[in-house]
Amino acid sequence: MPAIPADASTAIVIVVVLVVVLFIVRWARRSRSADAAAVAATTADARETVTADAGAPADATGGAVRADAGAAASDEVAAGDAHPKTVLDYIDDRTIVLDVDDADRDTVIRRLARLMAATGRVIDEDAVVRAALERELISTTGIGDGIAIPHATTDAATCPVLAFARSRNGVGWNSLDEAPAHLIFMIAVPESGAGTEHLRVLAQLSRSLMKPSFRASIEMAATPADVLAALAATVRPTGSAPL
Repeated sequence: MPAIPADASTAIVIVVVLVVVLFIVRWARRSRSADAAAVAATTADARETVTADAGAPADATGGAVRADAGAAASDEVAAGDAHPKTVLDYIDDRTIVLDVDDADRDTVIRRLARLMAATGRVIDEDAVVRAALERELISTTGIGDGIAIPHATTDAATCPVLAFARSRNGVGWNSLDEAPAHLIFMIAVPESGAGTEHLRVLAQLSRSLMKPSFRASIEMAATPADVLAALAATVRPTGSAPL
């Protein structure tokens, strides 16, 4: 599998920030709770970090954008949160599959949804698949440089769950750079959980994927435990000392 170049970090951050902003907007429109105003404020903060730059990669609507690498993490921990979540709270060895042979995006999404269902955190595998594919119709989650981050918002997920698949040959994902996806992280969250907590974890994941050492670790991982160890070495709750 071709190595992901270090200078891909900026492109990864740009597209992930866009995905985060789109997801916040979608959630804010659906939310009827008293938290709607706070989430809208988070969305506004995220949008302010995105500025026009003709030399940057185009987003899903064709516009050119540039974002600060730290923008995705600006609101990661709510005030008074004594136990901030990390990616490791959402993934375990049951939701990791290495070297899948499937070359079709929809098949990989279904495989990952099946792994999620095996944990008990997903009660309707088909509903998760539908939600993920509906999200792909809005804009691709293939962010380029061999990475895809599909996600589904549905109450078929009783709590947030993260799954990972690695493909040596690559999976066609309609990615922004038209390259196949080799590293695929899929997130499913309930409707009520599609707010700031989920986005904080997505920001952690994006920061990890920026690091060549992390990508190299999961590319070379021999077991699911190796993937978890790579995550543990790079993720941290916001507010703790930098790694």
